[in-house]
Amino acid sequence: MKDFLVYAFRRILMVIPFLIGLTILAFALGVLSPGDPAIAALTMDGTSEPTEAEILAMQHSMGLDRPYWVQYLSWLSSAVVGDLGVSYLTHKPVADELIRRFPVTLHLAIWAMAWVLVLGIPAGVWAALRKDSLQEMILRLVALLFISIPSFWLAIVMMLIFSEELQILPSSGYGDSIHMVLPSFVLAAGTAAATLRLEETSVLETMDKPFVLTERAKGLPSFLIMAHHVLPNSLIPVITMAGTFFGSILGGSVIIENLFSIPGLGSYVLAAIWGRDYPVIQGYVLISGTVFLVFNYLVDLSYYILSPKRGVNL
Repeated sequence: MKDFLVYAFRRILMVIPFLIGLTILAFALGVLSPGDPAIAALTMDGTSEPTEAEILAMQHSMGLDRPYWVQYLSWLSSAVVGDLGVSYLTHKPVADELIRRFPVTLHLAIWAMAWVLVLGIPAGVWAALRKDSLQEMILRLVALLFISIPSFWLAIVMMLIFSEELQILPSSGYGDSIHMVLPSFVLAAGTAAATLRLEETSVLETMDKPFVLTERAKGLPSFLIMAHHVLPNSLIPVITMAGTFFGSILGGSVIIENLFSIPGLGSYVLAAIWGRDYPVIQGYVLISGTVFLVFNYLVDLSYYILSPKRGVNL
């Protein structure tokens, strides 16, 4: 346990520089993006033509006439306490809107992760046990198909089949769990297929390890060897992929949320991009990047626990 705590602390220390870099990146997006935030704020109604004096006054009120490093420190000090500024479009606190929408995207991410784990891992184990059979070759082709299909195209096909033709699943909206079936499957399809292939390869490699061959020589039943030795060791690369996927969903579900009209983080930031709502974009990058780093940190810890060289010492 002591070794695990030391490892966890060291990993936290390694995450800190990435967090600092993330704050710099988020701030730079607002500074380096084309256009003047002051002009954008003054012309939100689409008809105003601000004068030079009005622009200078707005820049001063927004703190844009200060040196960049002063602006960064001011923005960072506010972000640390949860103040991410006010949206140019809605004039509402960005942090409040992100907090309101985050559970929606998290709900979608959990559903998508469930698809990945439920479909990818069992199918990968099944394919490994039937290597080079006709069924395994068909499953391999199906997995390759889902890996290759763009998510937006799959979304359109799924909506045409299950919403328009069969009329058994809603094509948009957010409410009951049934609204999550189509968007979460579309979001997870490619990763579930990749997980299948990775798990199959990992199981086959683990089954050829010396310690597995030794267990077989001892006469242990195959299902015990699979459950206690092969499966836990084969999950290490899969968990790495799944953890990265889960973190990326929270920051990359923009297209799916927009196609299925889901009021999550993705649709919020897409509107901000079109409207040059820089505080929203900065807050989104900061939040999604932090979540991604946290999940990668948890993946590192799970990798340590599942490692056959270290996990036994916990």
